Amino acid sequence: MANNLAKIAVFWDQSFLWGLIAFDTLRRLRVDFKLLAAADVRLGRLQDFDIVFVPGGWASDKMEALGKDGARQIRSFVEAGGGYLGVCGGAGLALTHASGLGLAHLGRLPSTVRVPSFSGLIHLNLKEKTHPLWHGVPGGSAFYAWWPGQFALNENHPVRILASYGKPEAGASYVTDIPVTADADWNRWEKSYGINLNPARLKNEPAVIETGAGSGKVLLSYLHFETPADPRGHEVLLNALRYLSAGKQAARGATPSGPAPGGKLSGDPKPEQNPAAAIAAEIHQLISGLIEFGCLNFLWRWRTRPILQWRRGVRGIEYSTLFAMTDKISQLTAQFPDSSSAGLGRLQALREMTLSFTADARRLLMLERFAINNGPLSPLKSSDPAILPLREKLFSSSRRCGGLYKQIVDTANEILLPLLRRELKDG
Repeated sequence: MANNLAKIAVFWDQSFLWGLIAFDTLRRLRVDFKLLAAADVRLGRLQDFDIVFVPGGWASDKMEALGKDGARQIRSFVEAGGGYLGVCGGAGLALTHASGLGLAHLGRLPSTVRVPSFSGLIHLNLKEKTHPLWHGVPGGSAFYAWWPGQFALNENHPVRILASYGKPEAGASYVTDIPVTADADWNRWEKSYGINLNPARLKNEPAVIETGAGSGKVLLSYLHFETPADPRGHEVLLNALRYLSAGKQAARGATPSGPAPGGKLSGDPKPEQNPAAAIAAEIHQLISGLIEFGCLNFLWRWRTRPILQWRRGVRGIEYSTLFAMTDKISQLTAQFPDSSSAGLGRLQALREMTLSFTADARRLLMLERFAINNGPLSPLKSSDPAILPLREKLFSSSRRCGGLYKQIVDTANEILLPLLRRELKDG
């Protein structure tokens, strides 16, 4: 594939699962890009690129990683003519709020108003059908949304609404752990769960917007067009990159990126010949066993790997993240033994943390299963006195994760980033 794309930077920090999904999808699409950490942005290295792609993740965590200097660098980059593509948390980062860059004069609807737990395929109403973003995309197409936020429009600062939410695809969508069906009694479910659930609340709300900051273009989407196994979404993603590339003097053809993610090069050492690979494989086996444990106890199942569908009251995206990150580390430490040996100490520390985490997580999951049998379980509250201390230890008491989980993903990220950069270099 030959795509006329400008120089693309993917902002990596605090993306975790969503960063890996974006990484693998861009690789499969044979798009040439580089990974930039917050420290690189603060040093002004974004100026070497034409587009910054910000994947999902907590916007507030991304803003904290950037700091004032990094935020200023991104704003300056866009105002000087750079393109900004933000997906989900990356879209939230661009908004005007305490954890936003202020690239778009939009806010976020509060959780008391929006539908906070929708996931799956949802049809879009294309507002500007001739916009380059929708080139080759039939009207009414369905794309994946994974627990999206919702834009709060500012009448004093109009934006271009490129698409709004339409009808969820029955059988392929959920609100929390409730499948979307034609006969779902949403009023009854909302009374039971105590939150907004009816997906009709999403209808006609803006889902994809375009605005500008200075001379730059800003595309923001709460749809995950980079979702694996979604070729139509991938075409929209390529359209977005082409559109932001248009007119750039640095535009060039994308180069092949080598083997698809997960593929191993011939001559890879066996795990027993590579201590780092053996430890990484053990770590991933521990997490894989935990995922299987949750499946056997009917607490979750795979939606589209590496994304789980979980029952209300248990964590889900966190376990999905651990699976994806440890899987990639295991693959790449086997593929690049000369790179992974330098991180042997970090891998050993990660193994010890993972052993502790998986042991306590199994206990927590069993307690949560028992609690679910007695009625709906809150993700943050429980009448079982044994549940809360384990949740606090593993994840903290906040929806924004901390605890041992956060230590694990931060350590995994330190191991993973240089390996991913090596994959890009060697590809």
